[in-house]
Amino acid sequence: MKNSFTILEIILTIIISSIVIINSVYFSKELFYTNAKIQNIEILKLDLLSSKIFLEKNNIDLEKNLFYKDNTLYFKNKILLENVSIFSILKKSTHYEISLEIEDKAKEIWMISL
Repeated sequence: MKNSFTILEIILTIIISSIVIINSVYFSKELFYTNAKIQNIEILKLDLLSSKIFLEKNNIDLEKNLFYKDNTLYFKNKILLENVSIFSILKKSTHYEISLEIEDKAKEIWMISL
């Protein structure tokens, strides 16, 4: 009787340990996927911010120097941003208004002074 109880305890311990390990692996997989997704979004935000700063520094004749072709935004024939799905630029009296959307993940409207 004592041996059968010990075997039952071992079986229950193995079952509980297996459940904990499987759940831990699943949680780790989800955590890795979420972190990779967040990292890509943060890199995209950093690219947008650096592009905005670049355009603020080079704000002379933006409507001539900045153009959009084949989902890519160019500045003086050099690639500025890729995977741009929507782009528009408007020149107002005191500033440029640039609207863009990247990969349906981020939409920005920039006001760049003249």
